[in-house]
Amino acid sequence: MAKSQPVNAAATSPSEAQAELAKVESLGTDVPLIQHMTAVMPVPDFIFGGGMLLLIVLIHATGMRTLTDRFELRIQALRGVRSTWRPDLLLGLVVTLMLLLHLVEIWVWAAALVYSGLVVNWRAAGFFAANTYTTVGYGNFLLPEGWHMLAPIIAMSGLFTFGWTGSVLVEIVRRCQEIKAAAYKARLASNKPAPPAD
Repeated sequence: MAKSQPVNAAATSPSEAQAELAKVESLGTDVPLIQHMTAVMPVPDFIFGGGMLLLIVLIHATGMRTLTDRFELRIQALRGVRSTWRPDLLLGLVVTLMLLLHLVEIWVWAAALVYSGLVVNWRAAGFFAANTYTTVGYGNFLLPEGWHMLAPIIAMSGLFTFGWTGSVLVEIVRRCQEIKAAAYKARLASNKPAPPAD
C-alpha cells in the first residue's frame, strides 16, 4: 500500500507529489552520477513530462494517420479529373486539419498543466503551453519551483510533432502538384488541333 502513496500524492497536488518523489530521488544520493542526473532532470518532471510527451505523440500519430488516409482517398478520386483547383482545395483542407491537430495538442498540454495544479488559470496555461510547444518562448511566465524542466519537454513534443507534420506536408504538396500537372497535360492534349488527314 505504501507504493501507491506517490501516485495518490500526484493526484492531489504537485507539492505533495514533489515531496513524495523527492524520497525516490534521495535513494541514489550516495552515487554522484545519479545525483547529477536528478539535478538536471528531476524525477517528477521526467515522469509527468515524459508521460505527456508520449500521449501527445500518440494523439499526433492518430491524427496524422486519419488525415493521410482521408487524403489518399481524396487524391485517388482526383486522378483523371481535369480540375486544377480541386487539388489546391484539398491541400488547403489538409493544412487546416494539421493546424487543428496542433491546436488540440496545445490544449491537451494546457489541460495537463491546469488539472495537475501547476497553473491555475486556463488562459495562462494555454499561453505557456502554446509558446513552449511552438518553441517561440515568448513571455516571462515560469512554472512553479521544481517543475522548470517540464518546459523543455513540452518543446520536445512540439519539435517531434512539427517535424512529423512537415515531412507529411512535403509529400502531400508533391502529390497535389502531380495531380495538377496531369490535369494541365490533359487540358493541353484536348485543346491541341488534330493533325490534317492525308
